[in-house]
Amino acid sequence: MNKFLIIEDNKMMAKILAELLRKSIPVQKLLYAPTAQQAYNTLLKSKVDCIFLDLNLCKPLDGIEVLQYIRTQYPSLPVVIVTGDSEMETVKRVISHNPNDYLVKPLSMHKVQRCLEKLGIFQPSDT
Repeated sequence: MNKFLIIEDNKMMAKILAELLRKSIPVQKLLYAPTAQQAYNTLLKSKVDCIFLDLNLCKPLDGIEVLQYIRTQYPSLPVVIVTGDSEMETVKRVISHNPNDYLVKPLSMHKVQRCLEKLGIFQPSDT
């Protein structure tokens, strides 16, 4: 599992996440989509092993709507929500759609590696 799609409308945040992934594990392919529509197009054209999805995408669709679509069309595809929002109501709403993990910004090497370990991609002895 080393082909990732980062769905993030903030280019700098996408670059930070990409760098943390590359420093944690060997990454074969890293795709980037700043909007829901570009993410949908990417998923139709490319096979990915895991998605990192920003919860607060620019409208018209937010991260929860994108997560719902992914769960419907690609039910076994791992999705990690990435957000700066850690309020309990938001967390409950997101968790009801069964993401594989939930990362709260600011991101760190430790958070990303813990997430990858949970997904079965990273072994602590790898570093």
